Amino acid sequence: MSHRLPLWILLVAGLFFAQLGWWGLSLWRQGETLHTAGHQALLERRDLALQELLYRVENGASATEAWQKISPDFPALVRVPIAEAGGHLGIQLSETAIRTLDNDLMAHHVMVLGEGSLSFLIALVAIWFLMKSARHQQRLTLQESNFLHAVTHEFRSPIQGIRLAVESLIRRPDPSKARAYSEGILEDLHRLDSLVDNVLTVGRLDARALSPQVRALDMSEAIQASVTAWCISNPIGDELLDLDIENEVWAEADPTAFQPILRNLLENAIKYGEGSRISMSLRKENGNAVLRILDQGRGFSTEERPRLFERFWRAGDERVRTAQGTGLGLYLVSELVRAQSAKVEAQSSGLGKGAEFKITWPGSASKLGPS
Repeated sequence: MSHRLPLWILLVAGLFFAQLGWWGLSLWRQGETLHTAGHQALLERRDLALQELLYRVENGASATEAWQKISPDFPALVRVPIAEAGGHLGIQLSETAIRTLDNDLMAHHVMVLGEGSLSFLIALVAIWFLMKSARHQQRLTLQESNFLHAVTHEFRSPIQGIRLAVESLIRRPDPSKARAYSEGILEDLHRLDSLVDNVLTVGRLDARALSPQVRALDMSEAIQASVTAWCISNPIGDELLDLDIENEVWAEADPTAFQPILRNLLENAIKYGEGSRISMSLRKENGNAVLRILDQGRGFSTEERPRLFERFWRAGDERVRTAQGTGLGLYLVSELVRAQSAKVEAQSSGLGKGAEFKITWPGSASKLGPS
C-alpha cells in the first residue's frame, strides 16, 4: 500500500501554508508600519510643542513658565534641564511613550507568532488526520478487494466440488463411491455454512443486533459439546485435536457464542497449523475459566500481532494467497469474546514457531470454586 499522500491533500496543504505565510508576513509588516507611524506622530507632536513654546518665549515668557503652561497638552513629551539652545529647548520624547510604542510592537509580533504557530500546529494536526483517513481508506479499499476475492474463492471452490460430486453420481452411478462423494459434499456444505454464518454474524454485529445472554455456565460441558459437534463435520480436525478439559469449570458466559468462537479458532489452527497437532485445554486459573488452543504451525510475527483481530485482515494479498479464508474468523472471535466481558490474547514466538490463543472468561462466583 502506498504511503504517499493524495495529490489533493498536498495541494490543500500547500495553499493553506502559502496563505498562512502571506497572512503572517502582512501582519508583521503592518505592526512595523504602525510602530513607525506612531513614532512619527510623536515627533510631529514634539515639533508642535516646540512651536508653541517658542511662541510663548518670544512673547516674554520664560521657557520654564511656557512649558508649565503647555505640558498638560503634550503628555508624551518631557523637558530636560539643559540650556535653552539647540532649537529644541530641551523637549524630548518621554521614555514611557517610546517604551509603550516598543511594547505595542512586541505584543503585535508575539500575537502574530502565537496565532501563526497555533494555526500551523492546527494545520499539521488536520493534515495528520487527513493522512490517517486517506491511508485508512486505502487500507479499507485493499481489504474490500481482498475480501471480495476471498469470498469469491470460498464460494466457488465448494460449489464446484459439490457440482462435480453430483455430476459424478448422476453420470456414473457407483455405490462404492457414493459414500465418499456424500462426505465430500457434506464437507463443502460445511464450508459454505461456516462462511455464511460468519458473514451474517458480522452483519448482526454491525447492526448492533447481537446481544449476548451471559449467565453462570458449566464451561466444561458447553465446550465439550461444541467441540463434539464441530468434529462431526471436520473429521480431519478431529484426528489432529488433543483435548484436555478440566471438569466443572464454571464461568459467566454466553452459551450460544461457543460454537462460532471455537469453530473459528479451530479452523484457524488447522489452516495455519500446517498439519501439526492442535492442543485445546480448559482450566481454572485465578478464579477464571481459561481456554487455550495451541498449534505448532506458521505462527505470526511481532508486526502482524496488532492486526490479528482486525476485520478482513490477512497477511499478504488475497489475490496471490492460496490458503482458504476471508479474514473474518479472528475478528468474530474478538468481538464475541469482548461482548461477554471476556478477554482473548494471541501469542507466538515468531514465524514457524506456532501460535497460542487464550480466552479468559470471568469466573462465576456462585459456581466456580477456588482454583
